[in-house]
Amino acid sequence: FCAMRAISFLLFFVVVLVCGQTYYQPPQPQQFWYTQQFDHFNESDTRTFQQRYLIYDNYYNNSTAPNKPMFFCPGGEADVYGGYDHNGFMFQYGETIGAFQLFPEHRFYGDSLPFGPVNSYTESNIKKLTIEQALQDYVEIIAFVIKEYNLPADIPIIAFGGSYPGELASFLRITYPSVIGGALASSAPVRYHPFLEGGTNPGAFYRVVTKDFAMEDRECPSMVKQAFTTMQQQFQTSSGRDQIVQDLRLCSPINSTSEQLRLIDLWIENAFASLGMENYPYPIGDLPAYPMREACSVMKENVQSTNNYVFALGQTVGVWYNQSSPYISCFNISEEYYPCADITGCGGGVGDPDAMSWDYQSCTELIADVDTNGVTDMFPSAPYDFASLSTYCKNTWNVQPDPFKLPRKYNYTDSTRIIFSNGFLDPWWPGGVLESIGSDVIAVQMKSAAHHLDLRGSDPSDPVDVTNTRMQEATIINGWLADIVQENAQKRRSDEH
Repeated sequence: FCAMRAISFLLFFVVVLVCGQTYYQPPQPQQFWYTQQFDHFNESDTRTFQQRYLIYDNYYNNSTAPNKPMFFCPGGEADVYGGYDHNGFMFQYGETIGAFQLFPEHRFYGDSLPFGPVNSYTESNIKKLTIEQALQDYVEIIAFVIKEYNLPADIPIIAFGGSYPGELASFLRITYPSVIGGALASSAPVRYHPFLEGGTNPGAFYRVVTKDFAMEDRECPSMVKQAFTTMQQQFQTSSGRDQIVQDLRLCSPINSTSEQLRLIDLWIENAFASLGMENYPYPIGDLPAYPMREACSVMKENVQSTNNYVFALGQTVGVWYNQSSPYISCFNISEEYYPCADITGCGGGVGDPDAMSWDYQSCTELIADVDTNGVTDMFPSAPYDFASLSTYCKNTWNVQPDPFKLPRKYNYTDSTRIIFSNGFLDPWWPGGVLESIGSDVIAVQMKSAAHHLDLRGSDPSDPVDVTNTRMQEATIINGWLADIVQENAQKRRSDEH
């Protein structure tokens, strides 16, 4: 019977994933607010804040399946609706087994700023933006929802997440194994930390970005290199700097400091990093399918038509920065790039609360040694400089980065029931878990996937290896759920005696 049921599930799920005619969008959720403790580890601090969470319970309520689970996605470094909308796999899979869907927002992000966009960022308050506090938030919300919705106290719970939420999903499984029964951590760069034994090789992130850019034409990276070389020469004179402003279509004049040139470089690199992460096989909003290929085409066409490499580079980064509008007359760097502790970008522009929160986390716990070298990548050489990072973090937030905290505190090698999936079009994949540890920690790779593509809803353009990976992940998690149900039954029998 169990074998027949497993076969029926697989057949049905194949139909769900393969036969859709358009990109799958999750159904509309219900939105609620939870009164959350601001500091879980200091009894004398009784302050609370309103934390947003989303629920979709139709699958659970309408299913007659036994032992229905909860699918849980920890909020990440953005508005909770972003994570909700980008995790269609949870819904397509969850519908087949009656899963209850729960999405809480991360403290200090979206609308869950504890004390508003100003007071949340005082030195004493921002110190409570830690992963330990966030994980405890999630455990509290889970307990509340179980009680509020009259769910079984031992409901099997699987955590899902991509990128930073993928890391959080694995950390929840490691820290609270009695609450979280398993985790799917997609594109989770848990090994991307400086000074980590067995960590990521220097230059890894932007090497992948450059390789992605060469998908359309292997000559495209050399054109970008030429543009940077020309820019560095022009930057030395006033007339040359004026030419850069004109060619890149910048809204404001630039000064002659090395910091100004570095900011322009980072603004350009951020566009390529974003295009690399979102190098999906279908359009998203105004972003075209495989946008790195489109960017390469734009670079080639403009070099051929104008022979102006800097102008061509400006048109190319516009593939990313122009997507929010049919045409931006000029680029305002301060609105599009927040110069911060994470050189791959902190999200919005200067003053954006989500960007400020990510900057703080990148100064405390989420330390990634991303760099460029101009040899294996197409960008000006900028070796990783922990001393400069430490100075920036001290001056900005009065904190000291700790690159060892996360790998030591959340050691996945001693855990069980975690899937780490990575796609080789994603610049973060070199920092992921790439080797399985027995049957307890399972590493899965996809040749044709960008940033956590396996967690997104299915689309007819999905590469075969991504569809197969989703099937593999669902099959593994089904096995976990069966084991959890059996363990719960054994525990109940033991408690009765």
